[in-house]
Amino acid sequence: MVATCHGNTGGRDWRNYARQCESSDQSRGGLYRRILRGLGLASRRGGVCALAVLALSGLQPALNTAFANVPTTSPIQAEADVETAITAYQTGDTARALRLGKTAAKAGSLEAAVLVGHILRKGEAGSVNLLEAKRFYTMGANRGHPDALIALGEMGLAGEAGLTDADAYSYLLRASEAGRTDATRALAEMNRAGRGVPQSLEGERALLERAVASFDQDATKRLADTYLESDPKRALELYEQAADAGDADAAYAAGIMYAQTFEITPNEERSAFWLAKAANAGHAAAQADYGLLVYQGAGVPRDDTAAAAWFRKSAEGGDTEGAFLYAFTLAKGEGVQQDFGEAYYWLLKSGDSTVDDYQEDRAILRERLEANVDPAVLAAAKARLD
Repeated sequence: MVATCHGNTGGRDWRNYARQCESSDQSRGGLYRRILRGLGLASRRGGVCALAVLALSGLQPALNTAFANVPTTSPIQAEADVETAITAYQTGDTARALRLGKTAAKAGSLEAAVLVGHILRKGEAGSVNLLEAKRFYTMGANRGHPDALIALGEMGLAGEAGLTDADAYSYLLRASEAGRTDATRALAEMNRAGRGVPQSLEGERALLERAVASFDQDATKRLADTYLESDPKRALELYEQAADAGDADAAYAAGIMYAQTFEITPNEERSAFWLAKAANAGHAAAQADYGLLVYQGAGVPRDDTAAAAWFRKSAEGGDTEGAFLYAFTLAKGEGVQQDFGEAYYWLLKSGDSTVDDYQEDRAILRERLEANVDPAVLAAAKARLD
């Protein structure tokens, strides 16, 4: 049933891919969480901003104008204070890190200013103080510190401490000009959405092209997204470029496009190649769709056991279509030991599908299981979901 219904790689419409990309930006706490999760201090290893400080070379001892009239320690002492503050932060003593960081910041350490801003913004030493965080970040931003610029950009996008989208654009633009491609991608997204700047596809693409020129694979994939509807061949070229650099989402998109018959000439081998690349990178949807190609023998040798294994990985990774396909193979006993209870569990877990063929198959499989399997077995499977 599945083998004949889903010749187009799981029946997933590649034209929905652009909308999926757009909607994913709405997740994770706000419109720009996805694009900005790589920005600022929270992106550093373990989310510890002090580690970003360690990665920066040298100290800049010039006094910030905001503290020009405040007595300060010597640059040598400031350097010692910021190193001690970093150590305190890493060991969880944020109160001491804040105290020493403030001293070092007033002595001209921009790294300390960024550390203090982060602690105050996140309330890691007690309470959140956005205005003070902004003040310390501004010390760094006034001297062109990229992390400070990006942090203020994030605050502007969140409407914190009186900052606006326009402020965010200004700060992120400066960070981009300093070489931060993550800031460039964020600016591109702001152009797409019309935040802080008039909405502009041309502006979005120009910024993404700039980031791509700096070998930013995320930007390459995002640039491909902008061409998906208007120029699929250009989109495919960019997806393959990003996939070659290791982007699993781009590899998945390329695999889906090769499986369809729109402006791209269908190529089962290329589809299988890219879907396998994404599947091996842990992409749950790709695992389901690649498993389906293996099940069908489309572009790769047919192998029921391998297909069932891919369906299981996809299901355990949270993909709804993978869950259904795994339920199907369990019910039939193809490539895996037949288990009606387990099949019913994964069928229920898969929920509803937006793909008509899958939804029809779900209904048929559920009807047959409920008509022929011991109700106690089905009840036990259902109880696992509660």
